[in-house]
Amino acid sequence: NFEKIFRAINLSRLASVSDYQNDQVSVAFNIRRENADKEEALDASTVPPVNPGDIVAIAAKNMSQSMVDINVLYVGSDYSITHMGANRLEPNGALNEDLLMFTDDSFGMERIIAVLTEAPQISEIADLSFLQQGGVPAATRGAGDGGDFMGMLADIGNAPATRAAMKLGGKSGQKGAVMIFSVQNAPRGR
Repeated sequence: NFEKIFRAINLSRLASVSDYQNDQVSVAFNIRRENADKEEALDASTVPPVNPGDIVAIAAKNMSQSMVDINVLYVGSDYSITHMGANRLEPNGALNEDLLMFTDDSFGMERIIAVLTEAPQISEIADLSFLQQGGVPAATRGAGDGGDFMGMLADIGNAPATRAAMKLGGKSGQKGAVMIFSVQNAPRGR
């Protein structure tokens, strides 16, 4: 359970970053409330309340000259990670579809994470489904053996340092972006 919590928290703590300019790639999420026709834009700087039955739609557009892969992950309040899909946007391509519907399986702070990567010619779509995991039960029956927990702590302590500088000039690697949108899922009427 600790490993699942650790993985979900680390994914949720990623900073929103982008190598793309606004005129190259755009990604927006909209909420359509149950029994409502109009959509509300999901803003990364706010945490709107949502309820079971509300739907999130994605609107993405690639205005660049390169192909872009987009993966959407959903991190639940129970530390589950669900891969909602992977799509490739060709130059001048667009994606407009309903993406997910909130359920009453878990309530609390949940996150939608969009990961964009520049796609090389003649390549498969980048697929982040390997990050999927089930949620952690609300109550556990007992602690696991000390070896698993100590191993996880050792992994945390021995993790490599993150890059604090980047090379100037020359050709950089593939472009990419991470966008994070938080919502507060609660029973209707709360």
